[in-house]
Amino acid sequence: MSHPIKLAGALVLIGISPAFAHTIVGNRVFPATLTIDDPGVNDELVLPAFAYLQTSNPDGTFGPITYSLAWEYDKLITPDLALTIGNEYDWQRNPEAQGWSNIDTEAKYVIYQNPEHESIIAAAESVDWGNTGSPSSSSLPSTPFTTVTTKIFGGKGFGDVSADWLRPFAVTGEMDFSIPTVSINADQSLNPTVLTYGATLQYSLLYENSFIHQVPDFFNKLIPSFEGIFSTPISNIGPPMPGEFSPYETTGVVGPSVYYIGQYFEVGVMAQVPINEASGRHVGALAIIDFFLDDIAPNSIGKPLFGAPPSRANPNPL
Repeated sequence: MSHPIKLAGALVLIGISPAFAHTIVGNRVFPATLTIDDPGVNDELVLPAFAYLQTSNPDGTFGPITYSLAWEYDKLITPDLALTIGNEYDWQRNPEAQGWSNIDTEAKYVIYQNPEHESIIAAAESVDWGNTGSPSSSSLPSTPFTTVTTKIFGGKGFGDVSADWLRPFAVTGEMDFSIPTVSINADQSLNPTVLTYGATLQYSLLYENSFIHQVPDFFNKLIPSFEGIFSTPISNIGPPMPGEFSPYETTGVVGPSVYYIGQYFEVGVMAQVPINEASGRHVGALAIIDFFLDDIAPNSIGKPLFGAPPSRANPNPL
């Protein structure tokens, strides 16, 4: 998702919200991570995703506290193509403001997949539709222009290596290029094109329990991770203004996360640590509940509209 608001310090929290899904490639489960999207396509429902961050002002004082609740529905058209729709409700304190973000849609296609080597590559085109959220008269209006984003995703599990200690590890990455359809606003301010990029490093106790050795029941469905996402304006950038953060500054968050993978759902939480003052103040939080419709209702709403369901190895054979 891509829902800019009028707070520079909340750019990562609200302005770069990703799409969510989980993916199985061979014996590898890639969870629906909280900073970037995973590299696959599935029938899923995110309800809800939550975010919180304390922003800061350029003079070092505390800025507004920002929150969001998001939803998203992913629908397989074919085993390799999915369409997504979602948006979020944002609110802040000090000063009080609230409103719906724009509706976001996405078409995502899996370009390459190798189950034996737990590798996958996908691409997507996402559209944040201007004026589909709260009106300009609201306290937190949605962006009045549309933004188009081209995305590429990748994932690699290390289950094909010989060293057992490495096999539970996996990495994923995402890179986005966002172009607003309006370059100059009525007040002559500029809407920059933005490069967004992020990655995760995962250690799957689910994989370790299934294919290396058993771990205690409390831990055997967990996937701890360390992840981060960053955003850099790259063109159509206005000059620095006194009393504001530099428009050229990269913003982002990093932090540890953990995901619980159940049979029909996933729960994830993350501590998001701002990389600089422009990104936020103090540690924030992200959380998600993701329902696997392809497992809940595999013969109805959980199957592709066209073609057979994706073939999957059993990620937990023991």
